[in-house]
Amino acid sequence: MAIGDIIVGLDIGVSKVSCVIGQVNKFSEIEVIGYGLSNNSGIKRGQILDYERVGQSIRDAVNSAEQISELSVNSAYVNIKGMNVRIEKVVMESEVERPDDGMTVNDIYNLYTKIQISTRLERDEQIIDILPSAYVVNGRIYKEEPIGAFCKTFQMEVEVVIARGDYIVGVQKALKCAGLKIDGLILETLATSNIILMPEEKQNGVLMLDIGGGHTDISVYKKDKLEFYTTLPVGGDHITNDISLTFDISTDEAEKLKRQYNLALVSMITNNHEIKLTSKSSSNNTNDIVKCSEIVQVIEARIKEIYQIIRRMLQEKGMTTAINTVVLTGQGISSIVGAEELAAKTLKINNVRVCSPKLINVIKPQHTTVYGMVRYIAGLGLSKHVNSDVQIVTEPSFKDKIFEGIENFKEKFFFSKKKKQKKF
Repeated sequence: MAIGDIIVGLDIGVSKVSCVIGQVNKFSEIEVIGYGLSNNSGIKRGQILDYERVGQSIRDAVNSAEQISELSVNSAYVNIKGMNVRIEKVVMESEVERPDDGMTVNDIYNLYTKIQISTRLERDEQIIDILPSAYVVNGRIYKEEPIGAFCKTFQMEVEVVIARGDYIVGVQKALKCAGLKIDGLILETLATSNIILMPEEKQNGVLMLDIGGGHTDISVYKKDKLEFYTTLPVGGDHITNDISLTFDISTDEAEKLKRQYNLALVSMITNNHEIKLTSKSSSNNTNDIVKCSEIVQVIEARIKEIYQIIRRMLQEKGMTTAINTVVLTGQGISSIVGAEELAAKTLKINNVRVCSPKLINVIKPQHTTVYGMVRYIAGLGLSKHVNSDVQIVTEPSFKDKIFEGIENFKEKFFFSKKKKQKKF
């Protein structure tokens, strides 16, 4: 990345669309210069069902970011979840074009091209990213691009991220409705882990659970590599739905109760008082009386079920022994008191922490993922172009507007004066 580079990220979620515009400052850090948030519908179970509705949500979020940044956005990077991708590990060797001059960016770019050509794809699949985990030059392992190293050949170990073609087409259609082009698709876990996980956690083995409203992203990192990634179509909204169905109340009332009694364990209740509920099926709006422990029981049951599904999934993949730490993030259940205790108990991993980062220059937590995307894209390396297509919007200053108004007044005044003079 270079000073002044501008990157636009879009986090297209089930209920929200978040946009962040970031610019590389003189300290080679990302400075947020624009952000926007809008409500979203038209997506269910990871599939875009209404392109125009999603496109309008994208446009609303981008418009807000444009007003703050005074930029006109023409393209953006978009997040993609695990249910729509698969990851293939590849190790490939390539020759250096001019060994006496040292390795160049072009040598690495040529190897990326070879990997793209040689990777087998199923019908309609597309490669959306190639993630280098290590470079091997003269028997030595490098984590960063070894530009300038003297060698005849070098190896690159990569994870090839492959996405379903129908999902990519859907994203392109939604962005087209918003008047935007797509710069690329970014695996969501890479964006989130970039600002959530500590380097030692990714090295020693960590399970990151990014729990949103409709989905839970499950990622396992070990030795700085993404070892496992998938998406579970269950999240915090399902807890609200459970409460609504169990007690026959509206979704709004169920959401308020979830937030009011936000405990993941019944054993944490200190005052088991009674609650009046308004039944939605009753014609005369009768009030039912329940104990607050009954509400918490529903919350605990759903969270425990999510953890149990994740544990079985990890056992099937042989991942349980690779994990030393669990990190909970997202707006779904990470704010519920006792979620980490229940995770430790159900997943049988003692070291559990909750991470809700407060980002500099980013006002709302809903921007966490997209901010991580922008930071991740900026650090992709010298061999990848990252700039989004934006234009500076130049509007007249307040002073210029005053002078323009005076000139317009003069023209009208002298024009009307000349007309009166002609009458005599």
